[in-house]
Amino acid sequence: NRKGAVIAMEPDTGRIIAMVSRPDFNPNTIRNDWESLTGNNSSDSALLNRATQGLYPPGSTFKLVTLIEYLRENGDYKDFEYECNGKDVLDDAAIKCYNSKKHGLEDIRKAYAKSCNCAFASMGVSLNVDRLSKLCETLLFNKSLSCRFEYKSSSFVLDKNSTSAEVVQTVIGQGKTMISPLHNAMLACMVANGGYMVPPTLVDSIQNNSGREIKKFGGNISEQILSDSEVKFIDKCMKETVTAGTATALSGGGYEAGGKTGSAEYDSTGASHAWFIGYAKKDEKSIAVSIIVEGAGTGSDYAVPIAKKIFDAYY
Repeated sequence: NRKGAVIAMEPDTGRIIAMVSRPDFNPNTIRNDWESLTGNNSSDSALLNRATQGLYPPGSTFKLVTLIEYLRENGDYKDFEYECNGKDVLDDAAIKCYNSKKHGLEDIRKAYAKSCNCAFASMGVSLNVDRLSKLCETLLFNKSLSCRFEYKSSSFVLDKNSTSAEVVQTVIGQGKTMISPLHNAMLACMVANGGYMVPPTLVDSIQNNSGREIKKFGGNISEQILSDSEVKFIDKCMKETVTAGTATALSGGGYEAGGKTGSAEYDSTGASHAWFIGYAKKDEKSIAVSIIVEGAGTGSDYAVPIAKKIFDAYY
């Protein structure tokens, strides 16, 4: 009963298993409903496919990107330690964790699992901004997603002229960065499938009326963006988020799950969208999801329960 979107994909193939945008409309009665859907009194934007065309601040789901760049710039990343007191000042920029929660002494995996803003801000201000920008381009921010359907491109605008405050906000998923649920689903797939950014597809093939295949889609060869060692460590961080972090509701479902929650503030009052991106595996069967619930609050409270329903149904 809230506005938002869900995408479920096969990580290895990029096949979209399910795609939901709320509020929606009935295409069978669209002629009669057109005025109510498009009139001045309509504020629902029901004709907008939020899953592919909605752009939102990524919130803490962007910590996946910050983590990747930190691993690449710091060979000793396993030695990372941070004492979280709930708030900090970094390069004259103030930062605090959600509700100023004190996480105590953290290594990098705990900081990710607990979604510690202060720890990730301290990591982020040490990064080379140009290298971070190039990573974002590699991950298809400001780029085409190679889709054969309507979508909007995600945006990343940080550069060497950005202020410390902009850097601090950007590396925890605030600032000016915007992302679609579709793009976030592709990032979740990338971790789940061994590091490949697979183009999403809605159609397997086109056949004529006698069943002969006219055109085949999918099967695109994708470049491996994450190394095997990076995937292995990031997967551990994603799974620790489920076993001991902000997505523990996904534990005990009979499958192995990993992910990242997010609470993306979008106005001056601190109101936030609830995010979850992640995946689940059982035997040889895997699924990746991207979920956003507009204006709901925390990803733990509002997006993770939706992911659990999807995973439970899938398995």
